[in-house]
Amino acid sequence: MISSVIGLGKLGFPFALFLASRKMKVLCYDNNLKILNDIKKNKSPYIEPNTQKYLQKYKKNILITSNLSEIIYKSDISHLVLPTPSLRNNSFSNKYIINCLNKLAPFIRKKNKKHIINITSTVMPGSSKGVFCKILESSGLKNDKDFIITYNPHFIAQGTTISNLENPDFVLIGADNKNGEKLVSYYKKIYHNKINISYLNTQEAEIVKISINSFITSKITFSNFIAEICESIKEVDGSKVLKAIGKDHRIGNSYLGVGTKYSGPCFPRDNKALDFFVRKKIKNSLPKFVDKINNSQTNRLIKIIKKVISKNKLNKVNLGILGLTYKDKTSILKDSQSYDLIKKLNIKKISKFNVYDNNMSPSKDYLKKNKLVYFKNLKKFIKNSKILLLMYPAKDFMNELLKSKNKIIIDCWNIVDEKKTTSKVYKLGKHIS
Repeated sequence: MISSVIGLGKLGFPFALFLASRKMKVLCYDNNLKILNDIKKNKSPYIEPNTQKYLQKYKKNILITSNLSEIIYKSDISHLVLPTPSLRNNSFSNKYIINCLNKLAPFIRKKNKKHIINITSTVMPGSSKGVFCKILESSGLKNDKDFIITYNPHFIAQGTTISNLENPDFVLIGADNKNGEKLVSYYKKIYHNKINISYLNTQEAEIVKISINSFITSKITFSNFIAEICESIKEVDGSKVLKAIGKDHRIGNSYLGVGTKYSGPCFPRDNKALDFFVRKKIKNSLPKFVDKINNSQTNRLIKIIKKVISKNKLNKVNLGILGLTYKDKTSILKDSQSYDLIKKLNIKKISKFNVYDNNMSPSKDYLKKNKLVYFKNLKKFIKNSKILLLMYPAKDFMNELLKSKNKIIIDCWNIVDEKKTTSKVYKLGKHIS
């Protein structure tokens, strides 16, 4: 079965490389010519581990095209990995998928062979059957004769995308007729039968996708709740408490630990989308309550910064924010924990806000708007900052943090060993008297 991938974004491109690594010929399409030109030049368009390596190793299996007719005529299955941006009401927009389907329909009609349209984008429950099928049917195509719509989202985290695709906990497939089982066979060949597959109807699968991320956000929020409790009690370590809780096999340690608020491109919006979906169906919404607690985490961190300043009797101090993106090995700044903190930080005793990130350089407009001083060099950043706020775990940060002298480190992730540095270390989940 020849595959095609439509949409070479931060998931689509790694997914195409993953398929290529499994000895598949993959036709790749995107309307962004810069992305296509980068790939043609054997250059990964994104900061994402292994994409450059896989592109060089498996480029013979990657076929770039700017022609959608070629995508349909030369492949048996098209994976649509397109944006579904959040609307103001927190539901997802289908406009990019709908636009794509309208463009594909004439080519599917001329093909005279059943084509699998596999939606991998996260969509609102009911979209595959209630929207996408009807779009193709309205163009004169017959469901299960000319086309099959399947729903097959991936559970990945940026920074580990290819690794997640290679080692999934399970593959989720939604289909509304028996021919959807072709996608089951497709994945069994890719993973050599060593894979757990959940085969549901499309609406069930659509609910599963946003529900899994919503459960994870609930677990992260529970961790922050426990950590905040521990911060109010002397001689209690939130990290130890959470580690012990996670030893119960019904709970587990995954996503259970001291840290900042959940952020990034998936967790917040999926949680809000599930709240929107249930709004008119049930009275009480867990995702809504989780979102409310998560939004309070920035104010909690600001209170901790104020306590540290007060405890050390500091005046006109330089605060260094270490890590701007929402996690290491990504370039996404918008709505990260640091992005939210910077918007709300207004402490008179802080004279300068220094920032450093090892993945991206913020725009001059962003720096000017928020009155930030950006350092390209980590050593200079540390030298010019009295308080160092560790916003995400990164190996690149640790050596220099441990070498620091006479600094104050606020460790949001409980990863700095106080015994290995002469700087003072304060940790989330611990009481600051």
